Amino acid sequence: MKHLLTIFFLTFLYISCSANKEYLPEEFWGMKLQRKLTGKEAKEFVDKLHFQNVATEKNEVGFYKGEIGNAAVYITYYSDEKNAYQDFRKMTEKISPENSMFVRGTYHNINNKQIYSCMGLGQVHYVFAHKNLLFWISAAPSFSRNFLDEYMKLVMN
Repeated sequence: MKHLLTIFFLTFLYISCSANKEYLPEEFWGMKLQRKLTGKEAKEFVDKLHFQNVATEKNEVGFYKGEIGNAAVYITYYSDEKNAYQDFRKMTEKISPENSMFVRGTYHNINNKQIYSCMGLGQVHYVFAHKNLLFWISAAPSFSRNFLDEYMKLVMN
């Protein structure tokens, strides 16, 4: 019985830690988190970027800065994986026709994950869904792919 309780406790601890993963760490890839938006502030910021209400109730935005340059990570939380992937498709289809500020939109398979990339505003942008989350990463072209690869390791582990 004691052994069973120990297994239960360790399993519970593992699940709890996994569920509360920090997707915007204070330091990442040699860059420091300069500003973090959550709650109402993040929702309003995302809606303002789109000139309309598009954000779900739970969003996070992190702005990173380092010697190499700047990067931003936008995270939208959904109630389930299906809704995250549906919005991934909707979002990428909407910006794909290149009738927006984003150009050269392409789907890639990176680390067994479908990633959409495009260019715009002097940055490379990557969009992908993972579990019940939708990520949008923006970074300078000179380091964007390396930043994405390292960030995906954080998300997938």
